[in-house]
Amino acid sequence: MNAESGFASCDGDDCTTFLRSSKYPYENSIQDMTSGTEVREREFARLDFSGVPPPVPAASKVRKLAGGFEALGGGALDSHGTLYFVDRIFQRIYSWTQEQGLKIVSSAPLDPVNLAVDGSDHLLVLSSAGFAGTVYSLDPNGPDGPVTRIQAQPVGGHPGAAWVLPVTWWVNGEFRDQYDPATDQFPTLADLFQRDVGAPQQREYVAPDGSITLPAFRVFHQGTADYRGFRFSHSLDTSGFTTAKPGEHVYVSSGAEGRTYAATVGSSGALKDLNVFAERGGESVAADASGRVYVANGQVFVYGPNKEPLEIVEVPERPVQLLVSGQTLLILSHHSLYSLALSH
Repeated sequence: MNAESGFASCDGDDCTTFLRSSKYPYENSIQDMTSGTEVREREFARLDFSGVPPPVPAASKVRKLAGGFEALGGGALDSHGTLYFVDRIFQRIYSWTQEQGLKIVSSAPLDPVNLAVDGSDHLLVLSSAGFAGTVYSLDPNGPDGPVTRIQAQPVGGHPGAAWVLPVTWWVNGEFRDQYDPATDQFPTLADLFQRDVGAPQQREYVAPDGSITLPAFRVFHQGTADYRGFRFSHSLDTSGFTTAKPGEHVYVSSGAEGRTYAATVGSSGALKDLNVFAERGGESVAADASGRVYVANGQVFVYGPNKEPLEIVEVPERPVQLLVSGQTLLILSHHSLYSLALSH
């Protein structure tokens, strides 16, 4: 149900493996078609099913803003609170605001996957087109605005830029011999996760205004270079990004462990000072100005600044990305956009 799979490839001078080929799995582990009962937990030891329909749940606190999509993700907020996101199947980029509602920003065949917003409120578009993926800068003012392709370059020369990093990482070391004969040990999932997120970046995509930079992770490819092929990388496989300058704190999820970590962004884009924040991790994590942390893992799990569990917010569909805009939590599922008013 977790769409976990491995891929081995010989590309260039070496051969290696990569995990988590798909971020579009089934939404539920089990669904009873008679009663409509859903089990969203992807790991459990035992499930007792009585056959009696569960009581009707209380009205959800979340509000549906828009629906009818196929595969949402890649959401990002600009300086005015405008939400931009991708519907992957139809290759569309949308915007949403409380005042103007839903609008199509781009329907150009860019094959967009994830978005970030630079200091000029232009979009950095990560595309799955091409064997190594492609990155564009897009002016979102007006439908199908000007598009500029950005080339990867060696890291350096932009000390004030914020790093655009995956909010969820999938690292579990399958299909590779991880045994270390010097220590007679195998690395743990935590070891593997910290190794990948702590690796300094070598190449980057820099926004035209120099305000943000996206690591040029190695991209694994299978099939043709157009939309019929597959591309995998840490930045392509995540449901969204987190953006922070060196020295700032972020929260990221380790999908293979099912954990959420707090970390500090280093000057080269590596994450350091990692600490387990919650023994639960999923598709996304976000924090608000008060220090509360929201984890998307079947539902939305809310934690206080001191790691204490506060509540579980029921969402009609499985949440795949969370973003905080002022006093509102925006929730993307595969098919709909929801909001939750934050009150403390």
